[in-house]
Amino acid sequence: MADENIVIGSFEFADDTQKAIVKLREAGFDEVQLFSPLPNHDLEDEMFRGKKRSPVRRFTLLGALTGCLGAFLFTSFMSVDYPIRTSAKSLISVPAFVVVAFECTILLGAIFTLASMGHFSRVPNIFQNPAHRPEFSNNRFGLAVKVPRSKNEDVEGIFSDLGAEKTEVQYVR
Repeated sequence: MADENIVIGSFEFADDTQKAIVKLREAGFDEVQLFSPLPNHDLEDEMFRGKKRSPVRRFTLLGALTGCLGAFLFTSFMSVDYPIRTSAKSLISVPAFVVVAFECTILLGAIFTLASMGHFSRVPNIFQNPAHRPEFSNNRFGLAVKVPRSKNEDVEGIFSDLGAEKTEVQYVR
């Protein structure tokens, strides 16, 4: 939309930031971005309450299953293609293949996890976020809300009521 703005609030304390997230959600503002100088689990829990979980775990499972199945198939094929008869043991001996299957499970699970994390987190992010301020990486917590221009004052009022040190409006073109 052409008539949208980003309202940015800077907070000193994590508790005030968490209260602002709750208040914004109650007021119906869903497009909220959080900037934090350090990991804070309470803020993250509040930000992602009721939202979908990451699909990365499904790709990890897919990679692990692919690695395990592939290892068993690969070692079974090698045992049949180049048979080494030892005593009266069968060619396909599952206990001997478990170590290779375990290692391939871990390897492909890790590779799929890394690739899916890179894909879903959009790394590298070559576009600069217009709402980010340098103090959000240093000593302040920041909230940015994308709202229609008619609701700027509502969000600014919520921020000022809950202890925002600075509130600014970024006009989006």
